[in-house]
Amino acid sequence: MNEETSLGSMPLFSWTEKTHHFEDGTHMLQLFSNICMVETSEGVALFDVGLPFHGDQIVKELREFTDNPVLYIIYGHGHADHAFGTEAILEDARERNHPRPKIVAHKNLPRRFDRYQRMLPYHERINRIQFGIPENIPAFPWNYIYPDEVFDDRLVIPLGEITLELHHARGETDDHVWMWIPERKTVCVSDLWVWSCPNVGNPFKVQRYALEWAEALEEIIALSPSLMLPGHGSPLEGSEKIHEACSTVARALRHLDDQVVDMLNQGMWQEEILHSFQWPEEFASSPYLAPIYGHPYFVVQALLRQYHGWYDGNPSHLFPAPSAEIASAVLELAGGAQRILKKAMEAEKNGEYKLALHLLDFALDGDTQHREDALRLKVSILEKLAEKERSLIARNIYLGGIREISKQLEQ
Repeated sequence: MNEETSLGSMPLFSWTEKTHHFEDGTHMLQLFSNICMVETSEGVALFDVGLPFHGDQIVKELREFTDNPVLYIIYGHGHADHAFGTEAILEDARERNHPRPKIVAHKNLPRRFDRYQRMLPYHERINRIQFGIPENIPAFPWNYIYPDEVFDDRLVIPLGEITLELHHARGETDDHVWMWIPERKTVCVSDLWVWSCPNVGNPFKVQRYALEWAEALEEIIALSPSLMLPGHGSPLEGSEKIHEACSTVARALRHLDDQVVDMLNQGMWQEEILHSFQWPEEFASSPYLAPIYGHPYFVVQALLRQYHGWYDGNPSHLFPAPSAEIASAVLELAGGAQRILKKAMEAEKNGEYKLALHLLDFALDGDTQHREDALRLKVSILEKLAEKERSLIARNIYLGGIREISKQLEQ
């Protein structure tokens, strides 16, 4: 794979080892997710440690430029691609007779690890869909190394000639940490910055926080950093560029948050909000908000989840009838599945792919005789949608649907 893999239309996720070295002893190993290496006269701090199979690469790269001990491992947050390369780093310390690194994280992270272990089969399944992971490759970590020290809002760690200031934020997770090094004007932000529309409202995952994400970026701007090391993608250098990038994303998140709150206050329900929110051209064309991973529609979904219950304003949906019963009644009224299929084919030819999928679902839920034809047409439409979809998550959901339908057609 090259850097423009099927995982995105920009090199958001790097598949080749690339290390950025900065004059002050700060380094960033750019892999699928980034690892920040902070070198001092006393020892090294690592901020984020990647996926389980990144550990050996981290150690190899680290030992290219220093033999000093790793004194701290800081989890930027508890996602699988940021907190699971730990074992190889601990093994390196054992082999070198170095003290065991102290692992530091936010106090919410252990609860996240507990939930992951309790729901491991579920997370295996949804990650396999989200990232298009083949069945023969593990899709989620199984070895959990918990932090030695946790903190609430802020923690200051003196290390050699510098200070590591750890700050809690709610953004992509409720256990997110960003690290400020004032002596070097450097900030390590984990997934508060990923060169994409922020991954708020992932369709598979728990609550994420748009407004708090914006607030964290604004706190970072106020420090005027000259170097920002993100969770994915290339570093950002220069205080003006960092200010522009962070302020653009923060304003975009606040724009969506304000809209959703205003529309809820006007008495609008979810469906109307999801089909009427505005995403200005300023944000749609911004290189900092490309919808190649997150998506503004997902952000609005997250805001609705955060501010509103699941009732959609239609009493018919409070205790709905099963989809199969509704579909059977609709097919009977329509004169059978063939008529629905014909209408779906017309919609597909007209480029009305979303409408066609809904029509096909009536045929699939309420009819068995024409099931194969309906499934094949659904595959054709999903392929068209996947081909033009920029968001990794959305595209892989379409492709995952194709894989599941293909299995049914083979039976």
